[in-house]
Amino acid sequence: MFVLSRIKLSSEQQAALTTRFPEMKLVVAEDAEAHRQHWAQVEILLTFLGTEVTPEFLNQAPNLRWVQAFVAGVDRLPLAELKNRGIILTNVSGTHGQSMSEQAFTYMLAFSRLLPRFLLAQRRHDWDRPSGLFAFEPLSGKTLTVVGAGRIGQEVARLGQAMRMRTIAVNTSGKLPPHFHLVYPREQLTTALAEADFVVLLVPHTPDTVGLIGEAELASLKPTAYLINLARGSVVDEPALIAALRKQKLAGAALDVFAVEPLPADSPLWDLPNVIITPHIGGWSADYLDRCLEVFADNLERYLTGQTMATLVDLDRGY
Repeated sequence: MFVLSRIKLSSEQQAALTTRFPEMKLVVAEDAEAHRQHWAQVEILLTFLGTEVTPEFLNQAPNLRWVQAFVAGVDRLPLAELKNRGIILTNVSGTHGQSMSEQAFTYMLAFSRLLPRFLLAQRRHDWDRPSGLFAFEPLSGKTLTVVGAGRIGQEVARLGQAMRMRTIAVNTSGKLPPHFHLVYPREQLTTALAEADFVVLLVPHTPDTVGLIGEAELASLKPTAYLINLARGSVVDEPALIAALRKQKLAGAALDVFAVEPLPADSPLWDLPNVIITPHIGGWSADYLDRCLEVFADNLERYLTGQTMATLVDLDRGY
């Protein structure tokens, strides 16, 4: 069983894998040329974003059976070609639950405690103290709408309920997931948005989610609502969002993902006072790689015993 990785693994991580799976021959190729030398042998590929899975690679890797991506979103991979060749694709769905839910609440607490305002005042050396107690809105009692109520969305909702928030899910099935008080099917998205004080976007990038939040959806939000995008930049119509923010049609937005990344220096989003920008780091954490390797090891146990893998990607649906 030949496993080829372009992901840099420590000697300790490599030893842990080969000890657990003695039948494994693991090669870590840190550059493109070293990687190319093993294409004819590879049965299992470990990749981060999947950019190595090119037509040239697939044509020269006749023994490839399985690609394990160390991300949740697999839209950069040639899904149709993998399906045509009968190649299995797995991701690390679920490993981002803690980090991304914490990121979501970092934004929510920042907005509720006026942190963007105070950071700007700090730079000006300005003791910008609000005039009264009522400037601060607690999260308790607020409505949190999560669009994309998978594993990460459910963890966001669990924390929301711990903060005594009302939680609403929007999903494709219309079935109530754990940790939500209410669910709306995707067809009733604007209804769910209209009830929200905070909206967290966590849908995958698929043809169905491109432009999911456009002018009509933004117009359905309350002017006191906040939009948080931890999904993909393509999910939100950026010009429509910029216009809505400028006209104060919503209170603010926290954005970790963008239509073009890195976000161009001339984007108006940089200078809007009611926007928090982070550089696509919502899923990052110090133990990220270890958690991904544990997902891979669990999937490998299942692969070797003929069981269905825990994070198998539906190549038609894209997640």
